[in-house]
Amino acid sequence: MLPQCITMLKKTMTNKYDKPVEINGLILAGGRALRMGGQDKGLILLAGISLIERCINALSPQVNQLFISANRNIAQYQKLTFPVLQDSIDQYEGPLAGLQRALEASPDMPVLVLPCDAPLFPDQLVVRLLKAYQEDAYLAVIPHDGTRLQPLFGLFSPSSLASLNQYLAAGQRKVEAWVTSLPHKVVDFSDQSAHFLNINTDDDLRCAESFLEKHKTC
Repeated sequence: MLPQCITMLKKTMTNKYDKPVEINGLILAGGRALRMGGQDKGLILLAGISLIERCINALSPQVNQLFISANRNIAQYQKLTFPVLQDSIDQYEGPLAGLQRALEASPDMPVLVLPCDAPLFPDQLVVRLLKAYQEDAYLAVIPHDGTRLQPLFGLFSPSSLASLNQYLAAGQRKVEAWVTSLPHKVVDFSDQSAHFLNINTDDDLRCAESFLEKHKTC
């Protein structure tokens, strides 16, 4: 039997993207960012706009409720007016701890997750993952950029929480290992591979600035 959440996704409510909005979104901003000197990456500016705000601007119109996963500078993130979720296990336990909190807050809706350091994510990410999610009783739908799987940009069923709780309780933290253990669907995004750029270094930031200039997306 298909999960109830899949039935909910077939409602007719739409937004400006002409797609159902019965999913929640999560932006991960809870890491240490050691490769960028420990800066809070969500607050780093890209062409004058913070990475977290760029992700919010692109994702929030496409979801029912947006959450932010953060473990520092909480007051600054709260000013963005979206619920801020802190890791329940311990701070800086990795992206799966952030996803765990979002799934706990979304018992009736799947959660679309993406990292704050990937503000150029494909504009068709939600639409294409949601379409695949509706096709069967998948617990996870994950994009593939043509070179590698991108599990931090996935859509996760509420039913995946039990497995995630067990995985984290066992001390495991590897995202791809957990995701691929679930009944999952891989969606081809090789036509938009450049949009999965993660800003992990100053060079990556300059690359993102060049991308924006070239594509005139800001």
